[in-house]
Amino acid sequence: MSRFFVLIFISSFGYVIGQNNDFETEKVVDSITVKNTEETFALYLPANFNKQEPSAIVFIFDPVARGKIGIQPFIEAAEKHNYILICSNNCRNGPFKDNYKRINNLFETVFAIFNINRDRIYTAGFSGGSRLATSVAVLTKQIQGIIGCGAGFPSNRMRMPGIETFSYVGLVGDEDMNYKEMFTVKEWYSKFNIDNELFIYNGNHSWPPSNQILKAFDWLELQAYKKGIKSADESFIKESFDSNYTSAELLEKNNKIEHAVWEYERIVRNYSRYFKLDSLILKIKALKKSKKYRIDAKKRETIKNLELKITKAFRSKFKFEFENNKNNYKWWEKEFSNFRDKYLLNEDDDLKKMGERINYSIFALAYETGQKELRKNNIKKALYCHKLNTVLYPDKPYVFLRLALDYALLDNEEKVIVNLKKAIDNGFNNKGYVLKSPELSKYIEKEAFKKLLDRI
Repeated sequence: MSRFFVLIFISSFGYVIGQNNDFETEKVVDSITVKNTEETFALYLPANFNKQEPSAIVFIFDPVARGKIGIQPFIEAAEKHNYILICSNNCRNGPFKDNYKRINNLFETVFAIFNINRDRIYTAGFSGGSRLATSVAVLTKQIQGIIGCGAGFPSNRMRMPGIETFSYVGLVGDEDMNYKEMFTVKEWYSKFNIDNELFIYNGNHSWPPSNQILKAFDWLELQAYKKGIKSADESFIKESFDSNYTSAELLEKNNKIEHAVWEYERIVRNYSRYFKLDSLILKIKALKKSKKYRIDAKKRETIKNLELKITKAFRSKFKFEFENNKNNYKWWEKEFSNFRDKYLLNEDDDLKKMGERINYSIFALAYETGQKELRKNNIKKALYCHKLNTVLYPDKPYVFLRLALDYALLDNEEKVIVNLKKAIDNGFNNKGYVLKSPELSKYIEKEAFKKLLDRI
């Protein structure tokens, strides 16, 4: 499959480029048909797009194939640096082999329509889409850079980066379940001398805000200068240096010494080729000797070890119950009640963020396992996973909607109604989704079901 993937990608450049397809600039076009398929993609062209000139392009992968949503956080960066944005409406979390076929189709269409600079092709993704973006770069060897958001490598070690020419920039929220993973990813790339950066921001497991995406593209701009694929813009270099230095100084002023050191070190890594930074290097050494830096570093290591211990215990319990068809929900309710009190309601911000990461990681484990079981038609196995998530997030509407869908597959009308009601009580209001759901279609004419729909 990977060989086929590479051949299609290379041959795409042989298609007629710059066809007479005039798309509006500065607007997300949500559904453009992929040639000879029923697949579609979303497109954004920046204000300065010129179809006669080779353009830089970013292929974006959203974990649930929401083209318009995937493009949205990239628009600010696309306007500043003049990138075409493409996001598939079909590539989603799931088997990579299915996604590779869709990506082949997408490449074939896009390269036939647009005049693309083959030295400025980038991939980006969030969560499973981030893993897919990395896999595409590793297999094709023709990607200039990756923007990986909220997740790192594919699970298949054959698609792990090794000797590569691309640059990698990671983005992760400090409440993201994959927070620790992204540090491991950075270490891996550094081990292979692959240019990389990691930006951390205040957030959970979701697409990063546009200002963080812009930071990633600003860094990729510096990489383009370094590699000689774009002429250096001195005003941009000065502007980005000043912006980064101001951010680092603010962290230092707010007594976040370890984070300030990380930012100062980033400045040295990326701007020492343009500015003399001897005084900054001395400043970093001095800060690392400070008492506050040592306290911050020790606390981070303590939280890291505690997080590993708690996560391991919860994952082991889940594995045991899942494999042995146990469903001790009372144990989970008691443990997570204690867990919420101890960590999610903790006044210490770092411990609270750790709690959020752990909570979501177990949710994701249960959800992803449940989805795998649904694909195998093991409804009762999936039901255990999805019911567990109502313990972890008892106020979220989706977890109860998912239960209603499971019970529909088991033809348990009573529990369909009970869980759909809980979803609505918690704020679910997408009537169209319910009406289009194949699982729930057999209940549409039921009186109790109609009454619930009238509430949406």
